[in-house]
This record gives sequence, C-alpha cells and structure tokens, in this order.
Amino acid sequence: MPDRQRCLYCEGELGEVMFSGVRDRLGVSDKTWTFRRCKSCGSAVLDPMPTLDELLAAYPPNYHVDEIPQTQWLHRLQYGLEMRLFYEPIWRYSVKAVQRVTGLRGGKLLDVGGGSGHRSALFQQAGFEVTVLDPDERALQIAQARFGLRTVCGLLEETDLPENGFDLVTFWFVIEHLPNPKQTLAAAHRVLRPGGWLVALVPLADSWQAKVFRERWTEVREAPRHVGLPTQKGMKCLLERSGLQPMAWVSGSLLCSAGIVALSLVPAAATPIACGHQSFAVRFLWRLLGISATLAGLPFAWLEKMAEHPRAGIFFATKPENQKGQRA
Repeated sequence: MPDRQRCLYCEGELGEVMFSGVRDRLGVSDKTWTFRRCKSCGSAVLDPMPTLDELLAAYPPNYHVDEIPQTQWLHRLQYGLEMRLFYEPIWRYSVKAVQRVTGLRGGKLLDVGGGSGHRSALFQQAGFEVTVLDPDERALQIAQARFGLRTVCGLLEETDLPENGFDLVTFWFVIEHLPNPKQTLAAAHRVLRPGGWLVALVPLADSWQAKVFRERWTEVREAPRHVGLPTQKGMKCLLERSGLQPMAWVSGSLLCSAGIVALSLVPAAATPIACGHQSFAVRFLWRLLGISATLAGLPFAWLEKMAEHPRAGIFFATKPENQKGQRA
C-alpha cells in the first residue's frame, strides 16, 4: 500500500475515500478533488493535497461579500438588507457565545483570518481591543477604513506579534483552510497569555449535513480552499496537540447552518456567483431562491443541533496557566 499523507488534525492514517469527484462550487479550480477519511478521528482530508500555487489561485477576487461590486443603488440596498438581516445576527451569535463560555467582557483579541473585520467590529463594540490578522491586504483596508480596526497583514506563524500578548485568539472558519493547522495553532499558543482563550469555528465532517448532502455539500465543494474538514474528535485532538486544553464546544449559528443547507441545494445563490451578475433581476432571483431555501432549511439545522451533530461547531480551549509561549 503506497504511503498516504497523515490526518491534518490527529496525524492518523488516511483510509477510505469519503468524498470523491468533488468540483469547486465557484468554478475557480478545474480539477476534481478527493477527501479521504482519517482512520483514527474520522476527519476528511484532501488527498492529494493541493500545491501552494493551487491554493493561492483558488480564491476569486470577489470571494467575500465586501468584495462584490455594488454598481447600482439596488445592489447597495440588497447588500444592506442582507447584512442587517442575515450576516449581522450570525456574527452577533459569535460574540454572545464567546462571552457566555469564556466569561470575557474585554481584553486584547487577535482575530486570525478576520478579513474585512465585520465580525471583529462587533467584538470591538463589546469592549475588546481588537487586532485583525489576515494575508489579504485589500480586506484589511476595509477593516481599517470602515471600522477603525488595528490590522496586521501576513500569516500568524510568520509575524512578530508579542509572546503572551493576547487574552483571546479567534479563528472564524479558518482552520479548514490551513494545510498545517498544528503549526498555526502553535503560533496562536505562543501569542496567548497563560490562561487565555482560543476560539475556533469550523465546519464538521461528522455533521448530518455532510452525511445527507455528501459531494453536494457546500463545505465539501469548497475544495481546494477547504483542505480538510475535522470531526468533533479531530478538533479536540488538534487543540491538545497544539498545547491547548479543550474546555467546551457549542454549535454554530442556526441561521448560518440553514444558509449552508440552502447553498447545498441552490449553489447558484452563493454570493460570488449570484452577486457577480450585473443584472439586478438575475442577482435578486438567485438570492431570493437562496433566502427561501434558508428558511426551509431551519428545521433541519435545528434537528442536527439537537442531535449534537451540527454543521459547524465553536470550540473553546485555554492555554494552561503554567505554560509560556511556544515556538510554531
């Protein structure tokens, strides 16, 4: 049997094919991709792993909602309504979950992969001193101009941020993009103060959505941008391997989970696809179908949450009090 790469989350051996013939939902990559299941923790990992050039080339210029051209007043109206009614409730859910589980009401926060800073800004409003770290300079310019956030451009493991300098480090849908998550979390461990918290929101390979939609699931069709999809067990193992102490996990936002149900059913409703149309009628039609599918998906999202197999989980871990920073 030929050597296979190891699991990104627990370093177990990769076994059977979990998802095959996967095509990029945004059409940036023209290849088909395969995820294999880890024999130990059950996580899904791309095999073969994309090259660095393939990873960098896989992100379209309008990947995030803020990067969509708003050339008409109707476009701006639609954008404003979606922000207020869909995105902001999801981001506020993150703030409340962090406050509830950690007890933190302030302190120094490093938002890794925070992009244009919308979620980060809500943490700033809640009393945190926020720094946004991201390799995308254009997104960081939005974070600076719109929200006045402090920003650092680059990768966490390559920055010279102060050791033990942060009370909270967050990763919102970032872990699944990392080809070496242990290295990145080790860097997070270094910049966390002893007793500080790491919080990570990730899509879960052991969710009901993964089992029902399989290769049609949006999180799978994010390949090659998603290089892996951990299970609950895989995430806890990754945190422990990075020197952190897992404390708790909670399900992600129901509204966000229902939105992924919608995109799995109506892929053309995705922001980069639907909002890439200059015609407002075409854009509005696809987004309306997406909204309808989201509402229809809420009961399913609630059921998988109650069964403790949600589409995504927010994982909480602390840096033990007796530990100092460690090198990535």
